[in-house]
Amino acid sequence: MIYIDLLIGFLEVGLFSFGGAYSAIPLIRDVVRVHAWLDDEMLAYMIAISESTPGPIMVNMATYIGSEKGGLLGAIIATTSVVLPAFLSFCL
Repeated sequence: MIYIDLLIGFLEVGLFSFGGAYSAIPLIRDVVRVHAWLDDEMLAYMIAISESTPGPIMVNMATYIGSEKGGLLGAIIATTSVVLPAFLSFCL
């Protein structure tokens, strides 16, 4: 069930985040709060870590939350689902 929640939640973030990674932070916060994956303090730490590591913040946050909640498979599912809409729009 967690894998389906990760897939749908981060697919929603990937579909509706216009304006760059910083505009996706409120969407990710809403998804995280709806599913009660992290509290606000942990989410703030995760945002700070995602900003300091190389790569897009949105991808780093999806990977971190996915690995926290679903292990390696959760990280793969969350990362793939957040990148999938942009990848499909580029290919089509």
